[in-house]
Amino acid sequence: MRVPFLIIFLILYACSSDRLAETRFVLKTQTGVEFRNELEYTEEFNPYTYRNFYNGGGVALGDINNDQLTDIYFTGNIADNKLFLNKGNWVFEDITDQAGVGCKNVWSAGATFADINGDGLLDIYVCKSGKPGGANRHNELFINNGDLTFTEKSVEFGLDVIGLSTHAAFFDYDKDGDLDCYLLTNSMRSIGGYDLIPDQREIPDSDGGGNKFFKNENGKFIDFTESAGIYTSKIGFGLGITLSDFNLDGWTDLFISNDFFERDYLYLNNQNGGFDEKLTEAFGSISMGSMGADAADLNNDMLADIIVTEMLPATMQRQRTKTVFESWDKYMLAVDKGYHHQFPRNVLQRNLGGKAFVEIGRMAGVSATEWSWGALIFDMDNDGFKDIFISNGIYKDLLDRDYLTYMANEEQVRSILKMKDAVVKELIDIMPSGPVPNCAFRNMGDFTFEETAESWGLAEPGFSNGSAYADLDNDGDLDLVVNNVNMKSFVYENTTDTLKNRSIQFRLIGHARNTYAVGAKVMVSYGGRKSIVENYPSRGFQSSVDPVLHVGVGNLQTVDSVRVEWPDGQLSFYANLKTNFVHELFAPEAMKDIQKAYTEPAKKIAEVSLLKLEYAHIENTFVDFDRERLLPMMFNNEGPVMAKADVNQDGYQDLYIGGSKGTAGKLFKGSAQGFEDQSVPAFEADKISEDTEAVFFDIDDDGDQDLYVGSGGRSFSSSSYALMDRLYINDGKGGFKRSPNGVPFTSLFVTGAVAAGDVDRDGDMDLFVGERYHAFHYGLPVTGHLLINEQGKLNAIEQSEFSTLNMVTDAVWTDVNDDQWLDLIVVGEWQNITLFINDKGILRNKTNDYGLQNTRGLWNTVVTGDFDGDGDTDLMAGNHGLNSFFKRGTRMYVHDFDQNGSVEQIVCHQIDGKYYPVADRNELVAQLPALKKKFLHFKDFSGATIHEMFDQSVLENALVYDTDLMETSLFINNGNSFDIKPLPSEAQYSPNYAIETGDFNHDGKMDFFLGGNQYLVKPQFGRFDANHGWILLQGGKPGADWKVKSLGIVGQIRSLLSLKQDEKDLIIVGCNNAPARIYEFYEN
Repeated sequence: MRVPFLIIFLILYACSSDRLAETRFVLKTQTGVEFRNELEYTEEFNPYTYRNFYNGGGVALGDINNDQLTDIYFTGNIADNKLFLNKGNWVFEDITDQAGVGCKNVWSAGATFADINGDGLLDIYVCKSGKPGGANRHNELFINNGDLTFTEKSVEFGLDVIGLSTHAAFFDYDKDGDLDCYLLTNSMRSIGGYDLIPDQREIPDSDGGGNKFFKNENGKFIDFTESAGIYTSKIGFGLGITLSDFNLDGWTDLFISNDFFERDYLYLNNQNGGFDEKLTEAFGSISMGSMGADAADLNNDMLADIIVTEMLPATMQRQRTKTVFESWDKYMLAVDKGYHHQFPRNVLQRNLGGKAFVEIGRMAGVSATEWSWGALIFDMDNDGFKDIFISNGIYKDLLDRDYLTYMANEEQVRSILKMKDAVVKELIDIMPSGPVPNCAFRNMGDFTFEETAESWGLAEPGFSNGSAYADLDNDGDLDLVVNNVNMKSFVYENTTDTLKNRSIQFRLIGHARNTYAVGAKVMVSYGGRKSIVENYPSRGFQSSVDPVLHVGVGNLQTVDSVRVEWPDGQLSFYANLKTNFVHELFAPEAMKDIQKAYTEPAKKIAEVSLLKLEYAHIENTFVDFDRERLLPMMFNNEGPVMAKADVNQDGYQDLYIGGSKGTAGKLFKGSAQGFEDQSVPAFEADKISEDTEAVFFDIDDDGDQDLYVGSGGRSFSSSSYALMDRLYINDGKGGFKRSPNGVPFTSLFVTGAVAAGDVDRDGDMDLFVGERYHAFHYGLPVTGHLLINEQGKLNAIEQSEFSTLNMVTDAVWTDVNDDQWLDLIVVGEWQNITLFINDKGILRNKTNDYGLQNTRGLWNTVVTGDFDGDGDTDLMAGNHGLNSFFKRGTRMYVHDFDQNGSVEQIVCHQIDGKYYPVADRNELVAQLPALKKKFLHFKDFSGATIHEMFDQSVLENALVYDTDLMETSLFINNGNSFDIKPLPSEAQYSPNYAIETGDFNHDGKMDFFLGGNQYLVKPQFGRFDANHGWILLQGGKPGADWKVKSLGIVGQIRSLLSLKQDEKDLIIVGCNNAPARIYEFYEN
């Protein structure tokens, strides 16, 4: 939760009926469950004197009396907690007073059911928060007496913590057989008391606050926080604790969600009595104000994925009025100070093996769901895929931008302070309040989801916080309970037809000190599929679920096999178990050797080679946003380029790797040991230029390879001679000198593509040179150039057909129509895949004739080859991808909107045929001040289209660019047209800037290596970092049956080169602002 000035200011001031039957879930109203978490603020106690005032309460579900019926426990804030006994048939009895678990007159937060004393009965641990004071202000542990009463024994067990506790999780972290405890807390300090200071998390809270880890020693919980490697600082703003065996080593790991500016934590169990915190190594992008979270296997690959909630509204209109985005400078400062890459949205982290995750929430469609407190992952429809539920709502909208700007700004607050006593209460009275629906996402497989809250009956508007699931009526599907602020709680019956969509459930009976087998894993194999569930009841936000494990299996009557990995590492196997039944499984008595792995790790296809290549690309620090404020991302980090050739004719491939501004390009001589840096004075003399393209070709027909280097970049003036391309002549021994008259251009431009080929079939190599963008004004028209080689001299031949090109990024010569004349394929941003057919030396644009119209995208690269084995030329082109807020239909207007001599780029989302600028109101007003009068309030701006911002006459004079296709795509040549074939979803996780082809697994079929990512993106859109080096292996059917492997490359891949060196198949990877790497492929 991000805090505006008002909250900081006032904190400092204060310190001096049932749903329709056809829906899947029915809201039950006559159950006996009557609970309202009623919150009434006062001048002394309110959202400004206590920042977590509207965080709400939790839900704990479990069977307290072992009658096979799941009971419900709610926590209240000002309201007392309540315990409801399940009597069966949707009848519940309030037994709070009898049980003695009401926690009267004190603020409760999270609640957890766990058998703390090992007697086979679920106890209740309640976390306390809120204002200080009160007889039972400490966390309370209610021990189950077995007669529907409980006795409070937190002091006896060492768990009577006083502070701002959020939630607790009990699990056996050290495999000694008993339950240990992680206690999640929220810092007592005001947010205004912090700067982005490095390493604050390393300093323990001297006041005794901070997160805590308790080790269970003979039934007493001992503070083991620092010894376990757990951060216990004053900047831990914990809102979510998520447990899983993320790396499949058989030991419980932890993910901790932190609110405000502190980053989240990933604790991997080191199997030696503690944890190693590895978040920055394992995650690229994370949520900024992280709330609740959950972990489960979403794609049935036996790895636990993670969803973390934040506060980004679902609709553009609400985003424009509720969300404040960080500036680029503030974001970079936070990264520099150690707070990692945090963005204001939900994140869905796909697990790539426990040591690395990729964030794919934007592609999955789950990144924006309102002010979201918690997520639960469970199979709502018993189809075998786990779905996602997200609870939403804030009773008083602290971040409404009109309220903050006009009603509660600093000047207004000071004015009210002078006139009235009850200033805080009055400010809260006028604060906006409105219920919002919760979200449900049906898992369609392969990390694609369908929003189903409305159709499934879960869209009741409310102010929801904690939630939990269980089979409350024992009918084989999972029901749902939700705690709300200032309204009645929701109890939903799941009405799935369990005769059609069946399930199998497991009640695990563990050993004496862990009777519910917390930490166990159950893997079910059925119908050629597998599913895994883990027994960690503490989930979501301040809540805990029933420890009975549930697996949906579709319509199957039995499952093939069940494998249980118990908390101590022992394994049990079962076969042919029936479905629609709760199976009671008992842990083995005898202790065997602990078996760590569930599955054998996948065989590697490649790994880093030991061959030598000492090169690291160094990018300049130019910030595009300083020049063109409305750009959503930068374009100055498109190197390094690489090219290969045997320049000294010794039988080994040599490399040229381009430099950035101020850093010379490098020539590396190949040998059996690797690649050795060669000194080339001509390259050093031109280091002021930035290399954007490089091609080896023999210009002078002397039998050796010369070098053409394209110049570009964003950090030069449009008149800088550093933008001139360069031609270097090879002396035959690998020495290069710049040709003084080698490039025929009379104007300067940024080069985006260079391709060599014999266009006129005269036996020498000609060039196509494409312009990337205008040096100072992104989006203004650029063009391409055909350079014909005439006896070693390049002559520019004007081609009117090139006038259709936009912002060229790559080009390739190839014979598309098999007429023995090289045709030209050009790709770029905001343009079609463009095909020029060579009509005996004359290039003609035949894009439409070959079915490539309506392929306008943000293309970065293209490769050609016979990919389907039918003898003709196919294409694969790297595009922006789908894991982005920029979708098909995105449009860009380019114009000097304020008539000041400089153009602006206004990128728009297309929604229902209308175009809405993606830039925030304040961004637009800062660049175009005239808009402020038109949109004085954020609510006025919320639904404004670009046609409501500017006159039609202005827009008619603007350049307009559209997109039709955002996917990286495979184009199969059918002789006279191209068909698009789908690629695996991983190919769309991030923009692809480089593609290399080859038979990487030696099966006779062409495979693909995709590299990409773009980190220099404004925080409101988030960086694109989910490509870890994907290998796409073709299966039996061309363009289908893909197998996907990741090389685990973290970075912005800009170039790939494959070569064979001494019978070794190598790929050289060039990453922006990082060292180059060589990967060696294995026989598979």
